[in-house]
Amino acid sequence: MTMRNCTLFYSFANYGLNKKGRRTGKATLIHSLRLKEQLELKQKYLNKSHELMRTKNEINVEWDSSLSHANLLDTPCGMVPLDTFTQAQRQQLLLDVVEPPLLSTVNTSDFGKIKSRAKYKLSDWIKNDSFCDAGIAFIKEILASEDVVNVQHSIYQFNLFDMKRKSQRTEQLVSYINAHNTLIDKPKTLNFTNFQEVLFKIPIVNGIGTDIVSGKEMMQTMKEFIVHFYPDYPIKLMLLHDDERLAHENTGAHVHAFISGQNALTGKYDLRIAQIKKVNEFLFKRDGMSATLFSETGRLNYEQAGDVAKHMQEMFYEFVNEHLFHPKNINAAFHPESVRKSEKRKQMRKEAKLAKRDRPFNYHTRLLEDVDSLEIKAKKLDDKISQREKVVDDLESKAAYLSENCETLIIKRDALEQQCIKQEAAFQQNQRRHSKKIRLEQEVDERLSTKRKEEKKLDESILLKQQKHTELDSAIAEKQSILDRLSVMATQALYPIQKMLEHMNNRLILKGRAGAAEFMQHIIKAFSADLPTELRKTLIKITNNTGDTELENALTRKDSQINDSFDM
Repeated sequence: MTMRNCTLFYSFANYGLNKKGRRTGKATLIHSLRLKEQLELKQKYLNKSHELMRTKNEINVEWDSSLSHANLLDTPCGMVPLDTFTQAQRQQLLLDVVEPPLLSTVNTSDFGKIKSRAKYKLSDWIKNDSFCDAGIAFIKEILASEDVVNVQHSIYQFNLFDMKRKSQRTEQLVSYINAHNTLIDKPKTLNFTNFQEVLFKIPIVNGIGTDIVSGKEMMQTMKEFIVHFYPDYPIKLMLLHDDERLAHENTGAHVHAFISGQNALTGKYDLRIAQIKKVNEFLFKRDGMSATLFSETGRLNYEQAGDVAKHMQEMFYEFVNEHLFHPKNINAAFHPESVRKSEKRKQMRKEAKLAKRDRPFNYHTRLLEDVDSLEIKAKKLDDKISQREKVVDDLESKAAYLSENCETLIIKRDALEQQCIKQEAAFQQNQRRHSKKIRLEQEVDERLSTKRKEEKKLDESILLKQQKHTELDSAIAEKQSILDRLSVMATQALYPIQKMLEHMNNRLILKGRAGAAEFMQHIIKAFSADLPTELRKTLIKITNNTGDTELENALTRKDSQINDSFDM
């Protein structure tokens, strides 16, 4: 069986120990943990314009709160709904991720300065003062040590050397050792990564829903990937978001994992270097001796850093294919290089840095797309009405062929003028059909112009043809009766449906806000016995597709009442 190809979205972001990293890391965790109270406040990470303009409605548009039960949180007891955690518990989870253990940025900075000053003085002393070789070797050994140094033992040995200003230099040595021992399990710089956020998503365009790959399977695969490649860097937090979609969809679920930047064995904040090493292992295993490896010091230029990220994606694709996709007959593959370098791809990379509410593609735009789909369905209904109008035109042509006289042409002209006036009034109420109205007006004007020219030519022969067409009067009257009924049917079918679709569209836009109920009453009022049974059923189906259960039930009840009244 042929594999089904798809793409993945795998990305990661590092958040440093410094003030900026802690602020931005807190911002992403507030969103991931759905901390609504903090989202509604004017957070420090927002710029001035956001502080002034951010509202509850703007926050709610980031996800559908009615789907929050589908969000999951990975715990030692298994994967549980995020809704089972209170806002206070979620706040504690945020602090557990953002706050590095046993670390005070103020104290770390102070001890770092003390250590640097003491090291400079000791080094300068060795360089400029005459001192025995054993004493110099002793000082250098302490300066080079990366382990805890015994203060009392070092003081004892240091006092064995003969030197000037011994008490002053002993004090410098003690200051260095105390600062060194204090910082032994602390990062050398606050620019090191405190934690890393990893995102795993199957893009909606692939059409792979949770019925094929469940959210729990995605979370389990993400966990296995991290444990396999980075076992010494604990997963601080992992969540599944399944509320950034439309209610009738089952795609768009994605996993957020937050990995500690500190090695649990060594205490060093070296996740970035560990990932470079894993990339080198991956490349050597794949390409052998011809592999181009990266410096494991962590010093990479911009292009090299981008290549490392690309190879990390390749590692993830291979792992997901082997452990999740291939057993389901799915194969994850990268886009062709031409697509990866396209302007659209560049734009997507820029948008990835924006908050979700600022991206052109988010939960809010998905709602707008759903409204557009309803408009497409409405247009299809218009097309059906247009087909009926075409049937009317065909019948009119046959009547014109049978009559071929001035009276028939005059009646036809009047009918077309009345039809034009009614269509114009209906089309003015719907701006989305403005262009269609203009085209219809132009077509009607052209047809009227043609009919008037034909009328002028026929005026000269009216008197001669009146005597010849007496026998056709009854046939003409019958056909005209058919035309009148069809014209009335088309007009009556078109106008109520246009009004109801307009009210349904307005209600969908105002769903959950004031004004929606008023539009519902308009819809129910227009849903009357004057509508044919087929059109009433069609409108109920359209309401079902919008997901408006309240309106669908109301229309269904009224349809039953109408049908019961017909049966009596």
